[in-house]
Amino acid sequence: MENLAIESKPATTPKSINLETLKRLLNILNHVLIGLTFLYTMWICRKNGLEKIFTWHVILCVFGFNVLMAESILLLSSDNTWSQLLTQPQRRTGHWLLQVVGSACVIVGIALEFYWRGVLNKSHFSQTHSILGLIALIAMILSISNGLGALYAIELRQRVKPVYLKTVHTIIGLVCFVTGMVSLWYGFKKRIFQVNATPELVIALQASVILIIILSIAGAVETVIIRMISVIRNIR
Repeated sequence: MENLAIESKPATTPKSINLETLKRLLNILNHVLIGLTFLYTMWICRKNGLEKIFTWHVILCVFGFNVLMAESILLLSSDNTWSQLLTQPQRRTGHWLLQVVGSACVIVGIALEFYWRGVLNKSHFSQTHSILGLIALIAMILSISNGLGALYAIELRQRVKPVYLKTVHTIIGLVCFVTGMVSLWYGFKKRIFQVNATPELVIALQASVILIIILSIAGAVETVIIRMISVIRNIR
C-alpha cells in the first residue's frame, strides 16, 4: 500500500492549527488502540494455550493486519507522530518493510489454520470470517504485485503514468486492509474469545477494530480522492 501519504500543507491560520492538533491526537489514539487490541489478544491467546495451532493463527493474523499493516499505512501519513523526523524515502522503505513482514505473518497464519482444519476434516472458507480473510489474502497478493510497479513508478513514467499505478495500488491496498480487519472483527466472535473474555470486552475489541479502520484509512482515502480528481481533470 505504497504512497498513501498526503503532501503536508503549511498551517497558516488558527483553524488549520487546531485541525492539525486534532489529527495528531486522533493519530495517538489510533496507536494506543492498535497496541491495546494486540496486547489483549495476546493475553487471550496465552489463556487459550500457546501450544495450539489455532492460537498462532490468531496471533499472526492480528499482528499482521492490526499492527503491521495499520502502522504501514500510518507511516506514510504526514500526521503520523512517530515518523515525523523520517524523510519521504525512509517512510516508503519503512512502509514496504512493514508490509512484507505483515503479509508474511498473515500468510503463515492462514496457512496454519488451513492445515489444522484439514487435519480436523473441517470445511475451508465456509464462514464470513474465513471468506473475508481469503478476499484479503487475494487483495494482498495483488497489492504486493502492483506495489512493485508503484515503488518504481518513476522508472515506468514513460509507459504508465505514476499516478495511475499509485492510485490502483492504494485502492487495492485499502481493500486488503479493510477486509482483513473486518475479518478480525468477525474473528472476535470465535469461541477462543467467547470462552476467555467477557462479552463486554469482546464488544470493546470489535469497537476498537472499527475505530482503527476509520482512523488508519482516513488519510489514504483522502489521497485517493485527490488523485482521482486530478486524473479526471487531466482527462478533460
